[in-house]
Amino acid sequence: MSLVDSENLIVDMQEIERSFGEGDTSVRALAGVDLQISQGEFVAIVGASGSGKSTLLQILGCLDRADSGRYHLSGQDVLTLSEREMAKVRNETIGFVFQSFHLLGDRDALANVKLPLEYRRGGKSHGDPKETLNRVQLTDRMHHRPSQLSGGERQRVAIARALVKKPDLLLCDEPTGNLDSENGQQVLDLLSGLREDFKTTLVLVTHDSEVAARADRTLVLKDGLWLEGAS
Repeated sequence: MSLVDSENLIVDMQEIERSFGEGDTSVRALAGVDLQISQGEFVAIVGASGSGKSTLLQILGCLDRADSGRYHLSGQDVLTLSEREMAKVRNETIGFVFQSFHLLGDRDALANVKLPLEYRRGGKSHGDPKETLNRVQLTDRMHHRPSQLSGGERQRVAIARALVKKPDLLLCDEPTGNLDSENGQQVLDLLSGLREDFKTTLVLVTHDSEVAARADRTLVLKDGLWLEGAS
């Protein structure tokens, strides 16, 4: 039975297509994908390399634009927005956690968490960076630079940086991919708990079925299409 609440959708995608290249070298990454996600849901998207899952996440996060189809985020028609308007949506409503952390090496943990707030111009409220670092159990490491932190600690800084914006949608691209199994489980525990605490919707891309098993719902992509229905 579907977990989707059609009256409470945050993501509503219809017939999303995306290709790269031209002519004989064109590669079709997404071949008409539908996706509906309810507010507060935890969805895992699984697929092998080249399945289209990272492309889908980029479009979900307003980092890329579909060639065709419809994408409504919290009721807003994202694909009609200008680049500047899409950047505003990213900054105000979406948080990102990547496999490679993407922390600034010359800034300490606290400064990295503060970074997304530097680009805000009023509008939506946000969390306190120090308190958010405390929530990911890094109070005593906030003045350490990334090179002074373990892989698990760096990923927790990245999670705090994403959550300090109080995003409606948190997107995670292989968040345990660079971690050993123990740290990976700790990060998953943290994401699961904070998703509930922050009342955010979590979408996690992974190739690991054990990671995906933590989600409310798992969807499988192959060659740009679902192997299992997304509704």
